[in-house]
Amino acid sequence: MGSSRKAPVFLLLLAALLLTLAVVAPLAAADNNKPLAPNAVGEKAYWYVDQLTRVDNGDGTYTGLRRQAGTPGEVAAAEKIAAWFGAAGYQPTMQPFTYVRGGTTYASQNVVAWRPADLKRRGEPTPLVIVGAHYDAVTAGQGADDNASGVGVMLEVAERLAHFKIDYDIVFVAFGAEEVGLRGSTYFANQLSAADVQRAICMVNFDSLLVGDKLYIHAGANGKTWARDAMLRLIRLHKLPIEIQPGLYLVEHPGADPGYAAGFTPDGFSDYTAFNRAGIPVAAFESTNWEIGDLDGYTQTEEYGSFWHTPSDTIAAIEARYPERPMERLHAFTTVVFEFLKHLNPMQVTVQ
Repeated sequence: MGSSRKAPVFLLLLAALLLTLAVVAPLAAADNNKPLAPNAVGEKAYWYVDQLTRVDNGDGTYTGLRRQAGTPGEVAAAEKIAAWFGAAGYQPTMQPFTYVRGGTTYASQNVVAWRPADLKRRGEPTPLVIVGAHYDAVTAGQGADDNASGVGVMLEVAERLAHFKIDYDIVFVAFGAEEVGLRGSTYFANQLSAADVQRAICMVNFDSLLVGDKLYIHAGANGKTWARDAMLRLIRLHKLPIEIQPGLYLVEHPGADPGYAAGFTPDGFSDYTAFNRAGIPVAAFESTNWEIGDLDGYTQTEEYGSFWHTPSDTIAAIEARYPERPMERLHAFTTVVFEFLKHLNPMQVTVQ
């Protein structure tokens, strides 16, 4: 999660809209209707989070993997992610870039894994879906919540989707240098061709998913809401098992501060920003609590405050305070996005 988090964010919690949204999630071919194995969903994402936050010393001990932007630790993390994409059947590439901060030039890289559509339509551009999460972290803690969690969900979704046919192109991107100004996502978006921007039907972003009291999905400030609305409708249609605790679902932001309009997030908070500015529909996921603190989403939990950007942003610290919450969150986000992508029929999409 970027350091500009204090700006106003317009949020949407899910459950209160389940009975009101009319947009139906597009459905794909019948052979994509195989159910997810409920007991397994999110387990691989949890494993990725664990592995991305530590280094095996080879003697049964582990050292925390520091992933600060522009450091060897960030490079090591990128190499891990590339290897995981490769093991899932993708052919990842490194997209290097540089940025200047405080008068010093730094090097970073995005990890990019493209998958072409299995079905092409003659004479028509193939729709494009972009899925991303930043993998760098600040110096405090190990960046388990912010944002190994987002990378973990993205990787599990990519791995699961590899077994299904799709009729759209998809690109998964692990963004570097988010914490120092959204550098990687801005670079990636700027390198897209005009044709790619035109055919992009949505960008899905994951950032800080493990620890918040509540789960949120936002559309971008450009007002194009179809992807967010389709995922909400999908939850209802498929009765997805995303209850986090008995009686606690994803619910609508109450708008306690009149400056926050429900359902939308402005630019500057995370890696969706450059895509929103390019006019691409955004569905941005996070877990926090917009009903406490300054009512701006910066305070993640009522009981313990925030974990991101603190020494407590480790799996061990989060599990000690909230046993099972990380797995519950990973299960929910992985389920929603995987089912959305598995059933997505872009020919039924109206980008608005």
